[in-house]
Amino acid sequence: MLENATHRLRALEPEDVDMLLRWENDSNHWWLGTSTTPFSRATLLKFATGDHDLYRDRQLRLMLDHKNAQGDWYTVGAIDVYDFDVRNLRAGIGVIVDAQERRKGHAQVGLDLIANYTNKHLGLHLIYAEVPVQHNPSRKLFLHAGYQECEVRKQWIKGVDGWEDVVLMQLFNKKVSAKNN
Repeated sequence: MLENATHRLRALEPEDVDMLLRWENDSNHWWLGTSTTPFSRATLLKFATGDHDLYRDRQLRLMLDHKNAQGDWYTVGAIDVYDFDVRNLRAGIGVIVDAQERRKGHAQVGLDLIANYTNKHLGLHLIYAEVPVQHNPSRKLFLHAGYQECEVRKQWIKGVDGWEDVVLMQLFNKKVSAKNN
């Protein structure tokens, strides 16, 4: 469920801290999330080795690994499940792929793996992403993964140069949806 022939999603490990430091402390990405300050190694190590529970924390980060031609796994990115809503059976999805691994199909496979996990294991009715309207590569990625654009949220996030609109993109679990019709 969390793995196919070329990719897998796995729990955080202490070895992931260096990569997390690089991603979380890149201020160019801060406007997409809620962070406005850098994280220390100690903070991220505590996070990587912490006791995570999706139902308690309402969020989960899974690392995305790729298997190279020699059969060795290496980390290429991460998938976040956030705003997990157990009553309404939905959650937000975020994806990051390391800069040198972009445009190789990793994010697409990661989105497929997390959709499979959230549908079959968690029984979610839908997963969604909030994508900046101007970020066409991300919009195309989610559209290709089967998400539908359903609304534009005006001035939803504060960008580097001012307020940015985001498009809400949703992917419904057809099995759960069919049961409720």
